[in-house]
Amino acid sequence: MRGLSFFYRTAVLGAVLLMVSAVTAAGPLRIGTSASSNPLIFQADGNIVGLEADLARLLQARIGQPIEFRLLPESDLLPALARGEVDVVMSGLTITPEREQLVDFAQPYLRSGLMAIIRTDDVMRFRGVAALTAGGYRLGSVSGSAAAEYAKRELAAATQVACATSDECLQSLVANRIDAFVDAPTTSWTIATDRRYASLLSFYRPLTEDFYAWAVGRNNPQLRERLSDAVRSMQTTQIYEHILNRWIPVKLDQ
Repeated sequence: MRGLSFFYRTAVLGAVLLMVSAVTAAGPLRIGTSASSNPLIFQADGNIVGLEADLARLLQARIGQPIEFRLLPESDLLPALARGEVDVVMSGLTITPEREQLVDFAQPYLRSGLMAIIRTDDVMRFRGVAALTAGGYRLGSVSGSAAAEYAKRELAAATQVACATSDECLQSLVANRIDAFVDAPTTSWTIATDRRYASLLSFYRPLTEDFYAWAVGRNNPQLRERLSDAVRSMQTTQIYEHILNRWIPVKLDQ
């Protein structure tokens, strides 16, 4: 029995070493990110963290391939993917027609959309998302953003106020310089746990429907399918729900 046990352990160890050698030979999955989309993927204490970062590490176990994050400027992410310098982009990207002309997307890992934020004291004034269409208030949005385009198109009755950044709009809302703010859902998720914005409230009901997904090169359908299969598999697990709840501590309209 002792000899059989030794043989069994040796065989298992040999198989593991062969698997590790095969993965090492294949090289790591190179993940391009700007790590600037809190809480999806961002930097904290020198580490890359967030919902996407946790999913990437879970993905590593699912596909049996090590991952390697590569920090790049946001403007260089998709060009680097096209040049083959990274294998996949994980950087809080939503699927848009413009991006689909350049890259392919794996199965979305999250569905959400633009959200409106108001002061808690004004909750009776607005009474919900529908009240935003009535006008008679000052609406902030970040210049050149998808939210700004939406605000001008769908909430035209409001007085439009442009901000340079999301933080500027939030500060303006706190200081009563604007009455509402429309932005990407990441802003609403962030203020949920930021004490600086305890006086603010997000409706959390998306105004639009956007899909967050990982981008791959258009010449790499095999990787797209591997990632899609992994996402679908992860989404059926409790750990996926745990990761969502960890980084987005509000109820999502999925």
